[in-house]
Amino acid sequence: MKILLINPAPKHYTRARCSPLGVLSIASYLNANGHTAKVLNRAITSTDITAELDQFKPDFIGCSLLTVMAVSDSIAVSEEAKKRGICVVWGGPYVSSSPEMILKLDCVDFISMGEGEETWLELADKKANGESLFDIKGLAFMRDGEFVRTPEREFMDLKKLPPIDYSLIDIQKTFYTNYHYDGIMGMYISKGCNSQCTFCYNHDFHHSCRRTRDIDLFIEEARLLKEKYGMKAIAFTDEFFGYNKEELRKTCNALIEADLGIYWGGMTKIGIFDREDFELMYKAGCRWLEFGVESGAESTLKRMKKGLKLARVEEDLINCRETGIISLCYFIVGFPGETVEELKETCALVNKIKYTRFVCSYFSPLPGSEIYEKLVSEGRFSPPTELKSFLKSKIFYSPKPNLSEVRTLDLKVIRSYILWSSFKRKSFEESGKIDYSLARKDIIDVLKSLRGHGFTEGVIQFFASAYEFLDIFFYANFFPGIRKKYGIDLKPDKE
Repeated sequence: MKILLINPAPKHYTRARCSPLGVLSIASYLNANGHTAKVLNRAITSTDITAELDQFKPDFIGCSLLTVMAVSDSIAVSEEAKKRGICVVWGGPYVSSSPEMILKLDCVDFISMGEGEETWLELADKKANGESLFDIKGLAFMRDGEFVRTPEREFMDLKKLPPIDYSLIDIQKTFYTNYHYDGIMGMYISKGCNSQCTFCYNHDFHHSCRRTRDIDLFIEEARLLKEKYGMKAIAFTDEFFGYNKEELRKTCNALIEADLGIYWGGMTKIGIFDREDFELMYKAGCRWLEFGVESGAESTLKRMKKGLKLARVEEDLINCRETGIISLCYFIVGFPGETVEELKETCALVNKIKYTRFVCSYFSPLPGSEIYEKLVSEGRFSPPTELKSFLKSKIFYSPKPNLSEVRTLDLKVIRSYILWSSFKRKSFEESGKIDYSLARKDIIDVLKSLRGHGFTEGVIQFFASAYEFLDIFFYANFFPGIRKKYGIDLKPDKE
């Protein structure tokens, strides 16, 4: 069977791109099992989908959706496929949590629920043998006007997966720049997370189950990417890198022994590792770490089920700085029920912690998350029932719906302040007055990340980035009364 797997283009993308690991893993697995799978990474390379379909003549196309912003392109691609009688399958966290709504589209035949490698192999095998597709585990579809969902598919052993074939995409165009490192490629050694955060879809999509790949296989992939394609750094896309001391040390020691000569970074958790662990990470090539702090209020963290001790935040960030690792902290404002006093505690923490960067998002009720189900059951949030309404949502970029006890304007000012204070902050290795050197480097990184989109799309993305920048600048700088209310200012950091 011939399968065309697509990473669709999101609208107005202003963040660093990453390799489409989901479709790459599925395609690699299909090819290793006798089928012919091809990958289109439309997120970075615009292609003529009609010509592609006519030349390749696939039996299936699959669209992987990690964000609602990619739905429009997925529809356009799928409609072209249906004109040719091609079976269309969508997958990914967003469609797995809302399959019935997606299947109202005439251009989608099946939803692949959850992890896709074994589901896709069974689809291809049964299609090749002329067998029915409607009894395959892990699918959702419409039959005789009724929504049908087959039994859930068990998680597979990731160690049974073949090496990911990165040559299925344009690797040079997939490399990106971040934290002032060039030639970054997204890779992973684990799937899932064992945490219970109420705002995350992890418990629905991964069932809070974390699984790991074979470390030797990962190193084989990384060595090939460096030696053949010039990869300089790895962005681990794992939901929870490291997990515990034992696993972290095993991974770091394997990287040290492999002597790849590349830098890396990823997302991990506050309060897991000690000073010696950060030193080992640096020795193994770690140059940046990201932490989901989310809030400076213990009461909010408790409602989030973060399992995080605020007392460890400053300690871990100091350990990062003193070992030479750049750190970044994520925050969420507008969490359901969040009060002015709780938001003040977050602002106090942001003002307190130094030598780190910040990313701040508005709370958005994500389908599949615990808090989403709770809000719906309590009648506090009405989920969209039509795809048109779903497409209008601006997840993480809009304070609406505001389910907190804080004014929407206050949320805009606080989020913008947190982002702006990070933007203007001096580089972590510098001291003295702010000279915006970090800001200049970040602007250059954004401009570099726009390469490869094509002229027209590059211009659109540039203006989208400029609009976002000006919006943040405006709310961060022109509401001194609100900043005073929350005890924040824009004065230079003091040593």
